[in-house]
Amino acid sequence: MIIKQYFSAGGRISAEQQVMQIQDTNQNNVWRGRAILPPANLEKDILIYQATTEQGETKYRAVPAKCPHQGVDLVDDVLKEDGNVYCHLHKRPICIFSEYNFGFDVVKRDEQFYLIKSE
Repeated sequence: MIIKQYFSAGGRISAEQQVMQIQDTNQNNVWRGRAILPPANLEKDILIYQATTEQGETKYRAVPAKCPHQGVDLVDDVLKEDGNVYCHLHKRPICIFSEYNFGFDVVKRDEQFYLIKSE
């Protein structure tokens, strides 16, 4: 997926952490895992999306796996060129790489993913 416009991650964490229980999904370049997310610092299912910027850079971003509106699992919803995933239940945009995102920056080292500390 090449995204039209890239915005920095809006989600903030204070220390790098390894994403656990990584699983492939039915979508290319989307993985499911578990991580401790603020503000409640609870372990949650997350989805990690890979996208390519117009400059050719590969970027990864993680968000909770459930829609914040009614808790619907987003695993089969596709990342669009505008940087959003649209919940299949209500079509609510979940901002992954777009302007109003609260996604977390992710780095891939070998075959492991890490949420990286916010600058």
